[in-house]
Amino acid sequence: MSRWLAILWVMVTAVAGGYLTWRACDGVAFRTDLTALLPREDQNPALQKANDTVVRALSQKLVLLVGDTDRMAARTAATEVTRRLEASGLAELSTSGFDKDRLKAMGTLYFPYRRGLLAAQDRQWLLDGKARELADRALSQVYGFVGMADAALLRNDPFLLMPAFFTNLPLPLSRLTLDDGMLSATVDGTTWILVAGRLTGQPFALDEQKRLGRALDLDGLTAARPGLEILRLGAVFFAQAGAEEAIGESTSISILSTLGTIVLVLAAFRALSPLWLSLLVIATGVVNALAASLWVFGELHVGALLFGVSLIGVTVDYSLQYCAEIFAATATPQVRLKRVLVGISLGMATTAIGYLTLFFAPFPGLHQIAAFSAIGLVASWITVVLWLPALDRSRTPTHGRKMLAWAERFWSAWQDRRWARRRLMLLTLAVVLAGSGLAVLRVDDEVRHLQAPSPALLSQQTRIQQVIGSASANQIFLIQAPDDETALQREEALVEKLRPLVATHALAGFQAPAQFVPSRSRQLDNRRLLAERLDPLLPDHLRQLTLAEAPSAADDSGPVLTLPEALKIGGPLASLSMLVLEPGTHVVTLDGIARQSEIAALSGTIDGVRLIDPTGDYSTLLGKYRGRAIILLGLSALLMAPLLVWRYGIVRGARILLPPLLAVALVPSLRALAGAPFTFFDAMALVLILSIGVDYAVFCAETTQERKAVTLLAVALAAATAVMSFGLLAFSRVQAVHSFGASMFLGILLAFLLAPMARRDE
Repeated sequence: MSRWLAILWVMVTAVAGGYLTWRACDGVAFRTDLTALLPREDQNPALQKANDTVVRALSQKLVLLVGDTDRMAARTAATEVTRRLEASGLAELSTSGFDKDRLKAMGTLYFPYRRGLLAAQDRQWLLDGKARELADRALSQVYGFVGMADAALLRNDPFLLMPAFFTNLPLPLSRLTLDDGMLSATVDGTTWILVAGRLTGQPFALDEQKRLGRALDLDGLTAARPGLEILRLGAVFFAQAGAEEAIGESTSISILSTLGTIVLVLAAFRALSPLWLSLLVIATGVVNALAASLWVFGELHVGALLFGVSLIGVTVDYSLQYCAEIFAATATPQVRLKRVLVGISLGMATTAIGYLTLFFAPFPGLHQIAAFSAIGLVASWITVVLWLPALDRSRTPTHGRKMLAWAERFWSAWQDRRWARRRLMLLTLAVVLAGSGLAVLRVDDEVRHLQAPSPALLSQQTRIQQVIGSASANQIFLIQAPDDETALQREEALVEKLRPLVATHALAGFQAPAQFVPSRSRQLDNRRLLAERLDPLLPDHLRQLTLAEAPSAADDSGPVLTLPEALKIGGPLASLSMLVLEPGTHVVTLDGIARQSEIAALSGTIDGVRLIDPTGDYSTLLGKYRGRAIILLGLSALLMAPLLVWRYGIVRGARILLPPLLAVALVPSLRALAGAPFTFFDAMALVLILSIGVDYAVFCAETTQERKAVTLLAVALAAATAVMSFGLLAFSRVQAVHSFGASMFLGILLAFLLAPMARRDE
């Protein structure tokens, strides 16, 4: 029977390997956004959808600054970058049409509705009864040193209200000016040209990032033109840099972990047979886990890949337990398997339970990690049970006495009565350290601290902000209403509150759809103000202008400008669609927030208007789910308890749980004493420390008096490989991965040192 099961497992693994090969040829999709590893907010679906839409819109933003000391060279390069982006079809540009034709098209769009379109200052003057000031301003513009109006414009707009509205439309970035159709700024002799827009695809999809990189070929462009600089800003660039680093880290960690495992096994066994058996167990675990995860999820997050390589340090436990039996006594492979079968089976079950509890965390990325790891553990266990006895040709070694003697002494330190007082002192010290650490424990849920953005890109971001004067903040105002008209009215109320903040420099600027397309009620009210307060001045104003032909009588009964008309594809305001997510759901972007508290105070003061801070929201959620991770820890222990009680009874089962629970309690305390904060990923590491620690404790509990040194040697080897796998994560530049790895390193070490407590020699 076991032979047929082994053959069946060969077939399953072959299918998994074939599927992986097919997916590799077809192209494996990897996700690179950190938010995929973060929780979903507990809120109503409509608000969640709006938040998702906002985050997606923000992440799709794309900003390039093309700079050269030669103005024409900068313009030529910017034109080439624009051409490449448009040809790729990967982005919709909002700066590709700032030429005379587009300005003319904007004038054509606005002109029929000019009586309803007033600059904010003009409207305020009319409300304040200062219509005469408007007429005098128009006269000064006509008869000033540089006249700015011709007879045709004056006949249709004698008070020059339309140019005032037109020139007061907010540009997205404050220091840029329109230079022959291009948004430009000159800083220290360098001319910078803005190329901006939004991506049409997913900025966090690795294949999209590669396509964009190939289409732009910015490095090739700058290499071919000495003196040319191109600065980049956008989630797609940070995500690509992070993905490359994560993949590089996962590759390095897997190589180092594998090499470390090879060296360790060779040093311990001094034979090739245990080595290739262990590598076989690791390989089948990883192949089956990767194939199953890709089949279930369709794609993988690079974080799952990075965490997944640490599986090497766990799956090798079972082969090491089996192989270490060659030190005990001459026995057949079947006998060696029988000796360790119960221990590795319980160990696999408890460890898998620890991983599977990650499914209770609302993190899509952690679900992938849980599935990858649990499947890998089961696959490795099956390989040990079905394949190793058939493939094992190991001989009883002639070395190992020193290693076994060390293991015997270490075991005696926990069991011998002579060491009872020192053990008590050690446990007392552990309690004191735990208490001291908890007293200084600090938590850090700031999501920004979980990332390691590219220093080069951060430098470019800073320079872009210096050139343009400000940058769009991560915070935005989300306006939700039953329809566009109500949304525009709410925006107008918000705009009235934001303008004083700009005047007092609490905010550099903002952009709202209502600034470009006022609500219907506002346009009708503007017409009323003109009819009541400005039109009576028209006869005298025309005489002063000496117009031979009077304008036609105003008709204020016609239609008003609407958002659908303004947002027509290919129209001059098509880019405004970035601020109109869907009918009734609009966005007001903020530039250069200087005083956050004053901005936040506006949230909720207007019905349907809410300040959205994706980064802050994620930080709040991390704090919430950090607490829930502790609940997961308790749940994991509860799920393991029935297995342990069934096998060992209540008292012995509790004794087996004690060492890993002590390790779990000590890890955050010791890290706190070292000055490290406690994060969500530290909390999730505790769940795995518990399961791996139970693994070690079960191995110690299952051994016999004669085999305890052999068992402890195998546990030591397993802990060493786990430390190499998980501990190497502590060297990651990604803070989330670093915190997880550092906690795992310390927790595995403690779990091993405390594991002999699980057995009490009678």
